[in-house]
This record gives sequence, C-alpha cells and structure tokens, in this order.
Amino acid sequence: MLIDFGALPPEINSGRMYTGPGSGPLIAAAGAWDALAADIGAAASGYRTVIAELTSLQWSGPASAAMLAAVTPYVTWLCATAARAEQAGMQARAAAAAYETAFAMTVPPPLIAANRVRLMVLVATNFFGQNTP
Repeated sequence: MLIDFGALPPEINSGRMYTGPGSGPLIAAAGAWDALAADIGAAASGYRTVIAELTSLQWSGPASAAMLAAVTPYVTWLCATAARAEQAGMQARAAAAAYETAFAMTVPPPLIAANRVRLMVLVATNFFGQNTP
C-alpha cells in the first residue's frame, strides 16, 4: 500500500517524521546485517579451507570425493546467503539515508503551527480584504 504524502496536510507528515524512531533502527539493522554477512562469509571460507586441505593433502579417494560433493552445495549456499545479508545491510543503509534526506526536507512542526496561527490572525483581522493578495 503506497501512501500519497502530498494528499496529507503538512501537520500529519511533519508530525510523523518528527515523532518516529528516526534512522537509528535502520542503521542498527544495517550493522547487524553486516555482522551476519561477515560471520557467514567466515564460515564459508573456513569450510572451503578445511575441505581443500582434507581433499588435497590428507584424504583422497572415493570417500573424499563424496564428502566434497556433499559439502560443496552447502558452501555455495553459505556464500550466497552471505552476499544476500550484505545486500540487506546496504539496503538498510540506503533506507536510512533516504529517511535522513526526507527528514532534512520536512518543515518542523513548530514552524507549521506558527504558520497556522499567523493564518488565523490574518483571517480574523481581514475586515476589509487588506490581508488578501
């Protein structure tokens, strides 16, 4: 469901931006995704190293080939999962940056309130149309 922020009054949009959690949770999520990607990548690298050592130096034959065939899809999955976790971290950082950009462009609630008060004063004192352009 997409929200048309242009259809909402400024008080609503500004209030939501200024009372929400901010970009902190997105930045924290990006860090968590990065840490997960690093951990999974390290596990994949460790598996690759151990398998390479076992199959090339210490262990050869049909059992070695069978073990290599059994572990290879798992290592491939680990690598792909690490890449996806890294991508999720980048997307969370991009979302945080987009939020910060939108926040910087949002009019603060006190400024909107002052504008509304000024409008009411101008309407209330517009006896002869002098406040109308």
